Amino acid sequence: MQWQRDEQRTEILDHEARIKIICAGRRFGKTMLALMWLLDGEIHPGERRWMVCPTYRQGRMILLPLFRDIARNIDKAKLRETELTIYLDNSAEISIKGADNEDSLRGAGLSRVVMDEYAYMKPHVWEEIIYPMLATTQAPAMFIGTPDGYGHFYDIWQKGHSEPGWKSWQFKTIDGGFVPQEEIEQARSTMDARLFRQEFEATFETSGSRAAYNFERDIHVKTRDDS
Repeated sequence: MQWQRDEQRTEILDHEARIKIICAGRRFGKTMLALMWLLDGEIHPGERRWMVCPTYRQGRMILLPLFRDIARNIDKAKLRETELTIYLDNSAEISIKGADNEDSLRGAGLSRVVMDEYAYMKPHVWEEIIYPMLATTQAPAMFIGTPDGYGHFYDIWQKGHSEPGWKSWQFKTIDGGFVPQEEIEQARSTMDARLFRQEFEATFETSGSRAAYNFERDIHVKTRDDS
């Protein structure tokens, strides 16, 4: 596993905001960055740190190979693959969870959590289940994802520009350093322009464009003047 802590990622990892939101294009390296943050700092006895994915299957497929690598590099750590959990010798736990089995998430206190691809989760998983589990200790959270229209991920991302203790970042795929420019240009030449902007430039595109291609939210949505 290649851990890159360049200036860009260091700014995110070290920022003092309690809630961090990363909106980035495909293959930017969001998952690796989130794992760096999840494992950052001293892990105290009894802590629970979770990586919550849209589905349990997705978490197992994408993250389990990385968890195997992590467990091999932490002294006395034990990975129980059936539980998707790394157990440390101080009784701390680092787990992969699926938002599709939301009732299984209830009850436990959390020390740190990543909401991975939050645009594809039901918003109440955060609002009604995860956030209350952080409230007693005021534990930190990180949201990562690629946009999917102006939904609840957009609402959370907007909070990072206005709410105290929240901070949002936005990155194109090319900013991550993992996808070469020629591959980006190949995608640009073959994809619908709006889909390309959403997937590779991490812009929030209106779903209305599927029916009305020329619809632009910033241009055509007006605030009514009742004065």
